Amino acid sequence: MAKKILVIDDEPDALTFIETVLLDNGFEPLTTTSAVESLNIAKQKHPDLILLDLIMPDKSGITVFQELKTEPVLKDIPVIVVSGVSQVTGADFRDFSFKLPDPKGQSNGEVTYVRPEGFVEKPIDPSELLRVIEEVLRGHTPTPQE
Repeated sequence: MAKKILVIDDEPDALTFIETVLLDNGFEPLTTTSAVESLNIAKQKHPDLILLDLIMPDKSGITVFQELKTEPVLKDIPVIVVSGVSQVTGADFRDFSFKLPDPKGQSNGEVTYVRPEGFVEKPIDPSELLRVIEEVLRGHTPTPQE
């Protein structure tokens, strides 16, 4: 059975490109341009993996990532960030983590950070995207490529 991969990206061209790469390589892509709707789609479709853009107009990918990792039914789905954020900010986002909000709204002094399971820089190299997807699906942390 083909692995289901949810692709969340506001750029229709990027979405079509990624969808084509996934279809050509035996995956079942699920796509949305709406970060707001992405959690509902993930809950309904139960993807094996999520590809997430960070810079989107309706809700930031960082917020979506935090929501995914705090939602009990979604928190174990691996997430690969696919973004051109490094080009926009000049910062290297291949090795970053996000602070999870305190679920009870109370701070006990402990801070939880989570990292995406992978990162692919835009413009997307199809072979690099597939390499990272395969490694994440096998349960490995991909090594960043220069």
